Amino acid sequence: MSHLPRELETLARMLAYMLGRRPDEFGLVLEEGGWIPVKQILQALHEEPGFTRVRREDLERLAALTSPPVLEVAGESVRSLNPAPPELRRDPDGPLPSSLYLAIFPKVHTLVWEQGLKPPLGRELVLARRPEMARRLGKRRANDPVPVTVAAQAAARGGTAFQAYGEELYLAAAAIPREFLTMPGPPKEVPLPKAAPKPKAPPTPGTFMLDLPQMITGKPERGQKRDEPAWKTGTRALRKKQGK
Repeated sequence: MSHLPRELETLARMLAYMLGRRPDEFGLVLEEGGWIPVKQILQALHEEPGFTRVRREDLERLAALTSPPVLEVAGESVRSLNPAPPELRRDPDGPLPSSLYLAIFPKVHTLVWEQGLKPPLGRELVLARRPEMARRLGKRRANDPVPVTVAAQAAARGGTAFQAYGEELYLAAAAIPREFLTMPGPPKEVPLPKAAPKPKAPPTPGTFMLDLPQMITGKPERGQKRDEPAWKTGTRALRKKQGK
């Protein structure tokens, strides 16, 4: 690949390793045919020194400038052509690790706490052999992912099937019950403070308050004529007070 610009030649070698040999080392799980979303490969590249500025256009240039092509970009996915994508799925060699790890979205924290882990629709749960890898994968989706430890051997005895993917990852196609998970408790919801009652506004100058009980009972106030309406007595008293 000496005919390539130096930066593309370096990128080609990196992608050959990431997609053609050890995707699990970067937390990547290839789809059928070796495809993987462009977004995922860029996220993984940006975590590596020297590749933080790689963009989709660089992948497309690399695919167009090599003959035979080493990379194929189609729609929102990419795959390695040289070398061909590896087949990393296998039954675990020997016993499972006692614990496997992943990090979840904070917004599903309460749901997982109550119901356990469920794989995304049409996909598998991706678990890491090391907590550092789990956190790395979690931070690709959330700034502060919630760590979850899975008692893998106990879950397997309980009926959960795990499949190894390379040396770093394990896959689970079915739900993992809550009893096999260790995780921090979800944050408690803080009740909203009750609004303080609004103070009653003082009467506007020049007005008077109606004496509703007196008006209802019909009992005359002091100085009120028996047949005189209450409003008329109140008006006369207010004029007297104002010196009119």
